[in-house]
Amino acid sequence: MVGLPWLIWRGPYVLDAKYIDRKALGDGSAALVTGLRTTLVAVVAALGAGIALLYTARTYRLTRRGQITERFTKALERLGSPEIYIRIGGILALEQIVQDAPEQAATDAAAVLGHFIRHRAPKARGQNDPDPGDLPSAPEADVQAALTALTRAESRTHVDPRQRLNLRGLHLAGAELKDADLTYADLRMADLTRAHMSGATLTEATLIRTTLTRATLPRATLTEADLAYATLTGANLLRADLTQAYLYQATLTGARLGDATLTGADLERATLKGATLRRATLTGADLSGADLSGAILTGADLSRAITTDIVTDKRTKMPEGWDPSAAAPPASPPRRSSGPPPGRPSGRIGHPRRGARRTFNFGAHGDEGAENPGP
Repeated sequence: MVGLPWLIWRGPYVLDAKYIDRKALGDGSAALVTGLRTTLVAVVAALGAGIALLYTARTYRLTRRGQITERFTKALERLGSPEIYIRIGGILALEQIVQDAPEQAATDAAAVLGHFIRHRAPKARGQNDPDPGDLPSAPEADVQAALTALTRAESRTHVDPRQRLNLRGLHLAGAELKDADLTYADLRMADLTRAHMSGATLTEATLIRTTLTRATLPRATLTEADLAYATLTGANLLRADLTQAYLYQATLTGARLGDATLTGADLERATLKGATLRRATLTGADLSGADLSGAILTGADLSRAITTDIVTDKRTKMPEGWDPSAAAPPASPPRRSSGPPPGRPSGRIGHPRRGARRTFNFGAHGDEGAENPGP
């Protein structure tokens, strides 16, 4: 900067000395000098504007980061309040950070909401656990607000895609999860009795031993979801998409699956007593050993389905023209053995057909947020 005046004043005589005749400055060389000086001034001005722009952008980033940090801190303070309406205010503040903050801040805010849910929601009643007393029929208002904030489709925009929502083993009966985005979510052994999940997306979600008794899931997407040993007694799955879902030994007694898509689904040894599957698509599905006592499959598509050793009774209504001789499996070996694949009962994350996926959990026990290798 100190040499800038010298550069403008003397620069032309140095840069274009061979073209300037000092004795003839008045005859035209002066115009050349002036032009060069004007050019130098324009270049310096452009450089200055560029530097100012970079400085402004840096200042903006630092200011925005400070604002997000301040918002984050205030939201955390509200979450610890004994007043529920203040906690809900903190949840809404974190939801805004999740939706509009840069990736790392959004991911951190989502992780906090996940931990909040795990801390506030009661644990689901286990099969062998002593009766822990009455459990709520619906989540508390702050837990429901956090669930809604985390499962909105727009809340996934800035969050690290490796993050998977961990709601494992929680009692979430009666939860409102309409149109929720639960892709890759870990819902193992959770209780979602009477949960409202119409239109929800549970693609490749893990629902091993999950309780979905009388849950409403019309038009839900459960493509490649893992529902081994899950309980869906009386569940509403009308027009749901269960393409290639894994339902080994799942209980679907009285479930409504009218117009549902179960193409390539694995229903081996599943219980479908009294289930309604009118016009359901079961193309290529594995129904070997399934209990279809009292089930209604009128209008269902069972083409290429494996129906070996299925259990039926006089109340069972199979599709018109169904040929029991077609129950034999195809010449090629089935894609799974009779019985659960190795490691399946222990709750191994991931569907047998999926590739390995590296994920981080929202609100996991132990090393919370630790990386979990895919299968």
